[in-house]
Amino acid sequence: MKALKCVVLLGILALALPSAADAQAREGFWFNMGLGYGSLGCDGCDGREGGLSGGLALGGSVSQKLLIGAGTTGWTKSENDVRLSVGTFTALVRYYPSETSGLHFNGGLGIGSVQVSSGGVSATETGAAAVLGMGYDFRIGENMSITPFWNGAGVNAADVTWNNGQIGIGFTLH
Repeated sequence: MKALKCVVLLGILALALPSAADAQAREGFWFNMGLGYGSLGCDGCDGREGGLSGGLALGGSVSQKLLIGAGTTGWTKSENDVRLSVGTFTALVRYYPSETSGLHFNGGLGIGSVQVSSGGVSATETGAAAVLGMGYDFRIGENMSITPFWNGAGVNAADVTWNNGQIGIGFTLH
């Protein structure tokens, strides 16, 4: 719950920062990293679990509105000497509907894995992954933004299917 309060506070602070009124330069290489809170559910699970979540993404700009690259999402929680971690690695597209706005939508396809470990013993399951999300770049410099975001990921593996949502605050370099 403390992580969620921090994310909300950082989002409010980001709203107070000035943003450029003209076109936001999105050229060449870009990089994004973020942290926040995530919720995990799976087929056959009782309810959802909350934990630390985050991600990294990088790539190149095709145009002012379209960026392509690769990214990861991750979620983890440790309780009673048992750690559960899930993650994705996807090829992704980031689309900005307007050249003058920081609003963007993300989509990606790739692989995902879930790992359960306890006392030095671990088990991992891997499968196909899809990620959808959205965010908003609030400019804090010519090529730097604070980026509140939401992502949803789903993974279908042979023995388990899971999904997680994440909300957080990131930092983007354009």
